[in-house]
Amino acid sequence: MKIEINFTQSEIFEFLQKKGYEIKSWLWEFTDETFPNGIASHESWTFTACKTGENQSEENIFIKVFDKEIQQILKQIK
Repeated sequence: MKIEINFTQSEIFEFLQKKGYEIKSWLWEFTDETFPNGIASHESWTFTACKTGENQSEENIFIKVFDKEIQQILKQIK
């Protein structure tokens, strides 16, 4: 079964805040090897969803955290 849901970014932020996350802007800097014979550096502004004491990182980019929270809710109604 496939479930498709459409939320605005502000609705996702609101949901995560109700779950106890703090939403913060974050400059995500990463490198990859997409170019032949070289490493490319990238920067992208995004948002993180952090609980108290967590540091901002790729692991808590808001959409990843949202996905984990939704998966937990779906497991509960399974």
